Amino acid sequence: MIEVSGLGYAYPAGRDVLRGVDFSLDRGARVGLVGENGSGKTTLARLLCGLQAPTAGRVVVDGLDTADRGTIYEVRRRVGLVFQDPERQMIETTVEREVGFGPRNLGLEPAEVRRRVADALDLFGIAHLGKRPCHLLSAGEKQLVSVASVFTMRPAYIVLDEPTALLDPSARRTLLVALDALLAETGAGALVISMRLEDVWQCEEIMFLREGRVDFKGAGEGLLRYMRGAGLPLHGMALLAAEIQAGARRLAHVPGRCPSLTPECLTEALAGAGRPGAKGDG
Repeated sequence: MIEVSGLGYAYPAGRDVLRGVDFSLDRGARVGLVGENGSGKTTLARLLCGLQAPTAGRVVVDGLDTADRGTIYEVRRRVGLVFQDPERQMIETTVEREVGFGPRNLGLEPAEVRRRVADALDLFGIAHLGKRPCHLLSAGEKQLVSVASVFTMRPAYIVLDEPTALLDPSARRTLLVALDALLAETGAGALVISMRLEDVWQCEEIMFLREGRVDFKGAGEGLLRYMRGAGLPLHGMALLAAEIQAGARRLAHVPGRCPSLTPECLTEALAGAGRPGAKGDG
């Protein structure tokens, strides 16, 4: 388990980026983290794998304190981090070598390294890129390669910092489906950090980080209520989900209409949301 308690971080200039953050991440669990730009999401990601040490509070990974430099190598073996910018973690010449870099440094047998690389390339839909030089990849391809590279190391926990930010809708679906499959196969815990609510919607728990504090912790529907109550904007799929919920609640009060979220009810709820004068109940 990753246990975060009273976590705080201030950069040398004195600005507090994180203040009193508390949460835990079990193996096999998926936690989502959303928040506005500058709220401290990336700093939190770096703290979880020991790239930075807290200035307040603690991060403990399976009993290992990330502030203990004597155990930091073991912490980083257990917690894999996918950076928001894949350029920052790509060091090899070709895709196959990049995806196999981690397993090779773990000292695995060459046959096991090749097996893990082949499995990851297939799962993320990038097998055709195996021989491609990394510097010739598109931004989205580099993102998929960076995620695949971390998973070949089979970490106990994985932290994904905006993993879909550079992906088109098709590649985004590929990544999220692959993420589901790999988490089920390995039993790893995952912290998914994203500006897109649809990326974290299926997480067991979602947190909203605001001005360095966890301002909300709960399920998706509660998050939508929180965001509306706080006057925060809803975009894309989050707005669609809110309209579906509002439409379904309206139908639930109409005699003879289905109150559950069946396909038929959702279709009618969406139709109602699009009619002039139809408004959600906020």
